[in-house]
Amino acid sequence: MRYFTFRALLLMMACCFTFSLSAQNLVPNSSFETVLSNPTSQDQLQSLAVPWLKLNATPDLYYAGQTSLPITACDQVDVPNNAGGHAPERTGLKGYAGLQFDLNNNYREYISAPLAIPLLKDTLYRVWFYVLRADSSRYACNKIGALFTNNFPIQTGTSPIAFPSTIESSSIITDTINWTIITGIYKASGGENYITIGLFYTDANPALLKTDFGPHATGCASFDNSAYYYVDDVVVKPVSETVKIKADTVICPNESVTLNASSNVPFYWSEASTPTDTLSLAANVTVSPTVPTKYYLNGLFVKDSVTITIVNPPAVNLGPDSLLCEGDTVLLDATITDGIKYQWSTGDTTSAIKITTLGTYSVIVNNIGCARTDTISFTDYLPNPPINLGEDSLYCFFNGDTLHLDAGIGHSYLWFPTGETTEQITVLTEANYTVIVIHNNGCPRTASLEVLEVCVPTIFIPSAFTPDGDGLNDVFQPIINNVHKYSFRVLNRLGQTVFYTDNPSIGWDGKFNGNEALDGVYVYRINFEGLDGEGDKLKGKKLGTITLLR
Repeated sequence: MRYFTFRALLLMMACCFTFSLSAQNLVPNSSFETVLSNPTSQDQLQSLAVPWLKLNATPDLYYAGQTSLPITACDQVDVPNNAGGHAPERTGLKGYAGLQFDLNNNYREYISAPLAIPLLKDTLYRVWFYVLRADSSRYACNKIGALFTNNFPIQTGTSPIAFPSTIESSSIITDTINWTIITGIYKASGGENYITIGLFYTDANPALLKTDFGPHATGCASFDNSAYYYVDDVVVKPVSETVKIKADTVICPNESVTLNASSNVPFYWSEASTPTDTLSLAANVTVSPTVPTKYYLNGLFVKDSVTITIVNPPAVNLGPDSLLCEGDTVLLDATITDGIKYQWSTGDTTSAIKITTLGTYSVIVNNIGCARTDTISFTDYLPNPPINLGEDSLYCFFNGDTLHLDAGIGHSYLWFPTGETTEQITVLTEANYTVIVIHNNGCPRTASLEVLEVCVPTIFIPSAFTPDGDGLNDVFQPIINNVHKYSFRVLNRLGQTVFYTDNPSIGWDGKFNGNEALDGVYVYRINFEGLDGEGDKLKGKKLGTITLLR
């Protein structure tokens, strides 16, 4: 007989493991529902609940619908009321088995069933069944379990089978109302054909614990002087071992992290430095490493690991609480080299934000798993009077206009685009002028003024010119200022155009068709565009005569 022993941790396994419902149950007639006929007395399990077998003692079959009256008290084998009291079937159907253990005389009853197929070598199987202590059972005990064997087991008389059970209950099962699950994982040696359920410990074994509830007088000694348990829903299913850890892998110094186990087999936690020492058996364990540490989740034959790394927290600093300059915008900058994620109390997720109102502002900065928070408050406004540079205006600097800009009282000044640093400046050209004033309390204030130059067009026309090549007054050219668009035409007395240009820098040299024009009086016409004194578009013309002399 070959066997593998694993002690079941009942409460932990019932709460934390997921049963494989899709795999085939290898135990035939696992709930004792298929019977050849209704039992009428005790010791009828083997004859009626095929293929279940008994060994040398007399296990019982209970089934709803007993039609004949029991001859003795022990022969009342109905469901839910029978010789042991009231015991509803676990799944609401009809049948279950009954086992008697006389804990003072080493009397043991066992039930055994051939498996649908032999177990495969090194394959894991989930094993479970349910037991319920009879109301009339005088004793309760632990170590009720199951045994796998390659052949039908041998029992010497009605004594305990001398092999430890494959799975078993560690605690005394006293419940007479709720069915208790006994479950575990079994790694097959290969070829096991039978499952046997019962109590595989002698009365003198120190591992066997029992509770005596006092004498009973039911008329059936199976209950009055023994531990009596009902058995139902015996399951053996193959299972693939799953052992996984869920946990954060990065923490800050002096912080803790919870390791979460996901496993369908019994497990224990350990550290890499002491891999065989049990750190915890709980599904969730909280650890506080001070250095990078690897943890193992050890299953039966598979294990998973996780390394917790300690990362220094981000050095976020928004500065001390302060006062806000009225009308000013303040940049709150939490940028750090290792910052990955930023979360502001304003809802912003950028590394820096601009604020203009009083209040308390906080930011959470995360660097690959370690986060820190900093807060800054602005509780009041500092005086920051506005700057009055006047209104945008039109000037004609060509005609000698000047403009003085005054930024008012302050500590320091900077003008753009001139770069001057005085309180007042004199403007002689058009531009967009801006000044930054820093007050004595440190508050900055900015003001701008657009200055445009607008001058009325002026045109001067000489009365005569002498194109004789002496370098003096050889060209007839009007002198113009503040003109945006211009055309200049000269005509002779016959109305012929002797000269034309739209370039103010070009004048008439006194020639016509490449030849010297005749002396005399000529007519000129100038058309121009510019701006009037209000800056509006202005069109004009000038007509007159010019005398050509040689």
